Amino acid sequence: MLKDISKKLTMKKTFFVTQLEGFFNAISHEYQELIHQKEVENSLLEEKIAKCEKDIENLVKIKEELASNLRQKEEYIKNLEEKLTQSEDIKYKKLLEENSAYKERLKNSDIQEIERLKEQITKLQTIIAKGANSYNDTLQNQNKEALIEEISKTLKK
Repeated sequence: MLKDISKKLTMKKTFFVTQLEGFFNAISHEYQELIHQKEVENSLLEEKIAKCEKDIENLVKIKEELASNLRQKEEYIKNLEEKLTQSEDIKYKKLLEENSAYKERLKNSDIQEIERLKEQITKLQTIIAKGANSYNDTLQNQNKEALIEEISKTLKK
């Protein structure tokens, strides 16, 4: 009778251990898949961030080019203004009108370009912020998974 009870207990123990191992293997497999998925998402986010950084560099270059063009146009306007002071009254008035028109066009085009660049920078900042948030979420998920693995290991002991 003692052998039967011992045999039954051993069988139940074996069954329970087998079921528990199967459960932990299933959970482990799910978490491995999640980890892989998060690693893929993380690499995609890193690529997006690199692309955004390149876009920002390009925007900075464009801004520098526009600033250079603006300086050249301002010098051209100054030259026109100097010519105006040296010429006759009629010529003076025509050049003054042209100069005003150039200044107005320059202001409008610069303001529009600056606004466009500001919008692009804002969009890029938003994208980078979303990427950072997603990256932080991924790290938190990984920390949770590590905690679950530790709990699983503790339960196995």
